[in-house]
Amino acid sequence: MCNPIAIGVASGLSSYIGQQQIASAQEKAQARASQAEQERARRANTALRVKQAQEGMARSQRKEAAQIQTMEAQARARLIALTEAGVAGMSLDRITDELTAKQSRYEASEERQLKLQEQQASFELEENALRTHMNQLRINQPIKQASLLESGIEGLQTGLSTAKVFTD
Repeated sequence: MCNPIAIGVASGLSSYIGQQQIASAQEKAQARASQAEQERARRANTALRVKQAQEGMARSQRKEAAQIQTMEAQARARLIALTEAGVAGMSLDRITDELTAKQSRYEASEERQLKLQEQQASFELEENALRTHMNQLRINQPIKQASLLESGIEGLQTGLSTAKVFTD
């Protein structure tokens, strides 16, 4: 006949070992998920910074093109004024002033756009940080640890159940 106490002890011990293995596996899975989340956040931030750099390069190219156009227009206006002489000097000043004002408005527009893009990037960085924090909280839930007491009680219940079966 089987010894109910031995069965209870074996059951409790295997339950405890199983709980330890489950907790260990969950800890490893959480560590991997946390690392993956950190990598995701790093990549998201890097992508945002690359986008900002690309926008900065495009902005510089647009500004340079606008400056070249303004300089060319001013040079043409001067050439026309020199060939026409007389009253043209006054119109040359107006044309030059208009071209300079147009260039200034364009540069102001680029600056406003830059400020808005910087603000948007700041919001995106904050949102990414919040998302990462929330993901880390979701990933790193408390892990139920193995309990000798709980396993012992389960083993005792198993032993008592086994003893009852054999006595009936």
